[in-house]
Amino acid sequence: MLNFMGVSRVTSVELMTAMVIPEQRPRERSPIDVLRLVGGGLLLGIGLLTANTFDSAFVGLASDGQSILDSLPSWAANVPAAILTVILLAAVAAAVGWALYTHRYRRLVQLLLGVTLAGGASLLLGQAIEAMIDPHVRDAFIIDGSVVDDPLLRLITTNGGVRRVAPGDPLLAGAVAALAIAGSWLHRRRSRQISLLLAVTAGLTTMTAGVPAITLLVDIAVGMIAAALVFLATKRHSPALLRSEVMSATADIGFELADVAPLDVDARGSQPWIGTTPDGRKLFIKTLSRDERSADLLFRFYRWVTIRRSGDHRPFSSLRQAVEHEALVAMHAKSLGISTPNVVGVNKAGLDGVLLVFDALEGHSLDLDDDVSDDVLTKVWQMVDTLHKHRLAHRDLRLANVFLDTEGDAHLIDFGFAEVGASDQVISTDVAELLASTTAVVGVERAIAAAAEVLEHEEFQAAIPWMQKLALSGATRAAIGGEKGLKPLRETVIDKCGLSALPPVRLQRISPKTLMVIATLAVSAFFLLPQLADLDTLLDQVKDASIPWIVAATMLSLLTYVGATVSLLGAIPGRVPFPGAFLAQLASSFANRVTPAKVGGVATNIRYFQKQGIPVPIAVSAVGINGVAGLIVHITMTTFFFVLAGRSDVETPVSLPSTALLLTILGAILAISALVYIIPWGRRLLSKQVMPHLRTAGSSLKTIAAQPGKLLALFGGSAVITMAYLAAFAASMYAFGTEVSFPVMAVLFLSGSAVAQAAPTPGGLGATEAALVAALSTVEAPEIVVPAVFLFRLVTYWLPILPGWLAMTSLQRRNLL
Repeated sequence: MLNFMGVSRVTSVELMTAMVIPEQRPRERSPIDVLRLVGGGLLLGIGLLTANTFDSAFVGLASDGQSILDSLPSWAANVPAAILTVILLAAVAAAVGWALYTHRYRRLVQLLLGVTLAGGASLLLGQAIEAMIDPHVRDAFIIDGSVVDDPLLRLITTNGGVRRVAPGDPLLAGAVAALAIAGSWLHRRRSRQISLLLAVTAGLTTMTAGVPAITLLVDIAVGMIAAALVFLATKRHSPALLRSEVMSATADIGFELADVAPLDVDARGSQPWIGTTPDGRKLFIKTLSRDERSADLLFRFYRWVTIRRSGDHRPFSSLRQAVEHEALVAMHAKSLGISTPNVVGVNKAGLDGVLLVFDALEGHSLDLDDDVSDDVLTKVWQMVDTLHKHRLAHRDLRLANVFLDTEGDAHLIDFGFAEVGASDQVISTDVAELLASTTAVVGVERAIAAAAEVLEHEEFQAAIPWMQKLALSGATRAAIGGEKGLKPLRETVIDKCGLSALPPVRLQRISPKTLMVIATLAVSAFFLLPQLADLDTLLDQVKDASIPWIVAATMLSLLTYVGATVSLLGAIPGRVPFPGAFLAQLASSFANRVTPAKVGGVATNIRYFQKQGIPVPIAVSAVGINGVAGLIVHITMTTFFFVLAGRSDVETPVSLPSTALLLTILGAILAISALVYIIPWGRRLLSKQVMPHLRTAGSSLKTIAAQPGKLLALFGGSAVITMAYLAAFAASMYAFGTEVSFPVMAVLFLSGSAVAQAAPTPGGLGATEAALVAALSTVEAPEIVVPAVFLFRLVTYWLPILPGWLAMTSLQRRNLL
């Protein structure tokens, strides 16, 4: 149309184009930040642990750095800090100017928040570490005016004076956080350049300021964590490709698109699109961005941590290499005669994104088909067999990755996880995956029958150990119903093919119980080891302890095994010789030292009683009853000493709860129990998990109650165990001259040991020491509590190891275990 000046015309198409609103990237929480949070946490843990463990080495490094600093001009030490300051101020100024110019205030807030959080966290971390160290110890690091440096305090001598620098460098931490946040919109090449500059600056700081390199890891970790937390809290713009970026990148490889739209289908690790060229040709476009790359790395890291034999190859060094590998494998499969879509192009797209273009197929995936024919299943197995004979494994053989076109032909798709030159393990896992996936859709009989048309019995046999949850994808596990669906599949394969029932391959590397053990040990070591760091002083204190009390503690430790034997024999309906049962208790204590949560001790006792002719169910029940009796005795004695300590005339620093408070706590417990019972889920839990055990224990106790001698032995032996441990601990405290009254000591010991019993570590290692030191430190000085706990654990935990091993060896030689 003609404008008012009559100079030019604007067509309706141009007008509509000008009015198109620019595409907006959605904001989301990205796997990139989860990966950065995990990496920062690991780096922080490594830095702090290494600095604490190898402090002597870092003292030497600090001294060497000081010697270098002395040979330089006095201003040289400030050069790295000046560079960091310039970098940070320039980055912040540039970000502020850019945000004001482009009106992107959200990014500006994120940047400033990350820098502030990282710098503040670095300063607080330094102050916290400095506060944890005894001032007398800190002062001891300065000798003859030279640097004898704790790496976490960085005492630096300057012109005869001492300048104390906090362990955190807020400038470096803030710069790392700024780079990590700005990297979400900067090109990767620019981010690498800035990263290199920061690395050089950090190296200069190490060489010129006498700063141990390990402390720089802490600052870098703090910056990474701060950036990740900011993005997880405020979200970031998604790096996924936009429609315009997909169209532009596809046009660059010769395919102009008239239209393109995202597909809402199962496409793990990518975002699929369907495009149409002006001549009507359909293209399937698979796009990947930083998010998919980070998610893949997280997934691989998780599998590496949790699975021993995952069969995963090393991750590719870049997203582009991963896409090129998928294109190569797809074309290789096509050359072998496999029905799979044609690869027509690969190209980079958007901000560090990559796309892979195929000819599109009309149809649907088999997981959406309610009536899959046997001919189609057989064709799928024939293609898989061809792949495996050429050592090519698909590694994601779900029916979601088998496409049925409109003519009824099956095609294998998505070779993103495929592997060339695959091992026997990976090929067997492929077979197990496809068997489980087809079973979920067509049933176990048809699934096995279709596979049997193609596979040899040896291939079924090799796949049996991999028919387990950890070997299969999450989607297949969910579809087949977990172990409930896999068990009949294994049994039917073995029965139909006449195979051997091979046990599942052990895949789990770290179980939740193992993680709890590691976490408990780490926490216990963090709180306990600083108190036991001066081992020479601790041994000197033990040498000064009262010998009679040490002997008494040792004898009382031996008495606990007598009580354990009597208690366990009281739970057994029949007669078992006392000497052998006593040796079994020593052996079980040794087994508990090498297994978590008393698993080894329980197994040892059950095995011994089984060898004595006691049926396994009765032996298991007896061990359970013994544990219940011990719990009842422990609670009873704790309550008794609480009351006794509360009525004592001796003043103690312990503030014992009043009767009203105890009744309030009891009422709260009853109210919570009633609430759990009202909720259907709680009722099911009680009826299926709790009540059967209570009924079994009650029935066994009722049987034992008919024999007063057995009942007395059961509860009397449990009382001997508890009192012997309590007396052994009191003897350990009295060996160092404590004046704490016995009732108060008993309350704190029983409470602390109850908390420690919840720890899954072998024998409560670490948790027991930490709990007892923490509890008794409220009423006694650490100079008495720490060596007393050390002595108590020495006579009750460490000394019985050798007798326990000898007892176990003796019982094994006599075929009693």
